[in-house]
Amino acid sequence: MTDTQLYFAVGLPCLTVIASLVLSIFTMSGVREDMREIRAHLLTIVEKLGSMDVGIAKLIDENG
Repeated sequence: MTDTQLYFAVGLPCLTVIASLVLSIFTMSGVREDMREIRAHLLTIVEKLGSMDVGIAKLIDENG
């Protein structure tokens, strides 16, 4: 086995592993940003549902 063949046999798998790790880091940061956006939307929905609940309670008190 020549030196070049050895470099390819060892270097290519190592390069592939390193590249996949780097890509997974970028993917995880994108997922985290998406989760933050989803959380913000859910908090908005919860706030709106809370205000609707207060409005419904006032209507029940007025009519009940």
